[in-house]
Amino acid sequence: MIGRITQIMEREGLTPSKFAETIGIQRSAMSHILNGRNNVSLDVLIKILDRFTYVDSDWLLFGKGEMVRDHVLIHPDLFSNTAKNSSEGQATPEYRKEMRDNTPENSMKTPVVEQIIQQETIVKKVSKIMVFYSDNTFETFISEKNKKE
Repeated sequence: MIGRITQIMEREGLTPSKFAETIGIQRSAMSHILNGRNNVSLDVLIKILDRFTYVDSDWLLFGKGEMVRDHVLIHPDLFSNTAKNSSEGQATPEYRKEMRDNTPENSMKTPVVEQIIQQETIVKKVSKIMVFYSDNTFETFISEKNKKE
């Protein structure tokens, strides 16, 4: 997991100190994590995923798949797996795709540009549910259909 966190820092062009500041943890805590003295806590993982929304949680936690998610669902209706489209009164999936402007580190950085893309005919089914507990543990529940595949 240390290697994956390092990849995020490299992608963002951040030093360990700046990365710690960006996600809201102590610099010493980041140093201990990178040196292998401390394990990464659930709190730190959540802060990384909250701050860098393009990072895929399966990739960060388990090393499965790709680092960057293609689309991020916003305003989900958790019971129908679609986002609410209030202007038309019907549910349609709504996604946010992030695009970055790669500029040199010492120049002024431009903000992330967000583009809203609506797709009408996506059928999604819940394949995995992750429950995070206050004691920094978590459980993963996988659909029986997905276990057989």
